[in-house]
Formats: sequence, C-alpha cells, structure tokens
Amino acid sequence: MNLQGIANQPCPAPNLAPAPDFEGLIEAAGDLIYTLDLEGRFTFFNQAVERVLGYTPSELLGEPFVRILTPESAQVASRHYGQGLAGKENTPFFEVEARRRDGTIVYLEVRAGSLIREGVLVGRQGIARDINELKSLQSAVADKLQRMTLLEERTRIAMSMYTRIAALIYEDPGQGLAGDEALREVQSTITRVTAEKHGLTAFDLKLLGMLAKGLSNEEIAREACRSPHTIKDHMKRIMLRLGAKRRAEAVACALRLGLLDFEP
Repeated sequence: MNLQGIANQPCPAPNLAPAPDFEGLIEAAGDLIYTLDLEGRFTFFNQAVERVLGYTPSELLGEPFVRILTPESAQVASRHYGQGLAGKENTPFFEVEARRRDGTIVYLEVRAGSLIREGVLVGRQGIARDINELKSLQSAVADKLQRMTLLEERTRIAMSMYTRIAALIYEDPGQGLAGDEALREVQSTITRVTAEKHGLTAFDLKLLGMLAKGLSNEEIAREACRSPHTIKDHMKRIMLRLGAKRRAEAVACALRLGLLDFEP
C-alpha cells in the first residue's frame, strides 16, 4: 500500500452549514430595527418601519429621532440616548409614544444599545416593538377593575344604609308602613347593585324569579312574551354570569347573593 500517495491526497472540504443571512433576517423581522448616528439621526431602518409607522425608510433617514415622538416621549428617549452614549444607561428598555405618518399614536417598547464598529462607538441601535394591543388590553383590565371597585363601594354603602335604617325602625316601631317601605327601597337598591356587579339586568332578575318558581323555558317564554329560543339564550348567559352549570345551581347562587327575596 502506498501510504505516501494516500497522505498526499487532498482532504475533502468539511460539510459546513451555510452562513446565516443576517440581512434577510433583519428585513423579515416584524419589529422595527433602526440605527442612529452620534447626532441622533436615523441611519438605517428595516422594512417594518412602513407597517409600524407608515413611513418608508428613505423618508426618515437623516432625520432626528425626536421628529417621530410626542414631546414627552422625546424627552424620555433623549435621556436614554444621552445616557447610552455616556455609558451610564440604567436599563436598555423604555416605552415611547410615536406619531405615525397619518398622525395617529403608536406605543413602542424599545430596547436600545451602543453601535460599535471596529471598537469605536459610532451611534446607537435598537429594536422597537408595537405594543398598542397590549396597551389596549391593559386599559380594558384597568377600566374593569375600576368598575368592580366602584360597584363594591356602592354595595358597601347600600348595606350600611340598610343596616342603619333597619336599626332605626326597630328602635321606633311607630314608623309602621313607612319604615317597611324604606326597607324595601333599600333592599331593592342592594339587589340592583349586586346584579350590576355580576353583569345581570332587571330582565335577568325577572327570569331568575320565574326560574326559582320552577317554570320551564317554554312557560317563562309565555310569561315574558319572548320566544323560547330567546329565553334559552338568556338563561345560558345568566348561568355563565353566576358561574352555574345547572338551573338549580343558578337559583341557589341567586338566593345566596340576595337576588331573590323569596324561597322557591
């Protein structure tokens, strides 16, 4: 065997994976990617700028970043930009309000960092994510919590009033029918507030009352002058709001909440 001849044979090239196409990845990214020079002017945008802000990249290149921001957000971003250039950045994340080309506002979550070339700081770079949907969701949750807090406060006040009026009536039985009427009025207020807290209407309470009497959907439909199909849909919604899986469970829950003032 000619070992010398084998040794002189060229080695086959290793099976290397192709190099990643970073430019393609940047352009395909759903988030806005940008770079800034040392004067705070845009030097690069990927194509996502058109979807997020409504501008083409060429329309913003060379423009200062504060141009697309609201005054308050321009101050926030400028502070982060200055801290980044000075190497004193506390966090790479911050949120801003940007103005789209059509004048509408878009909320952006930005992650920024230094742009270094050959060991020299030449600017800043970052990724901006559209968080409009997240902001809308947060706002909806906050509104719901505020409404729930308000309803709970109204319930507390109504219960306090009921307790006080009841005490006055028992202290002075001479009030007679007037006292009974006051109690009924306060009880009605408490029932209404409790129903609102659980998303129930006056019509829902009426249906619950008939359900507590043991009426079928067809009988309730005749009493309420509605179609059986409509009553069935209402019952499903009522049970969903009360967290009940069966009709008897819905009645029991309504009694426990004080939505029914009689035993079925």
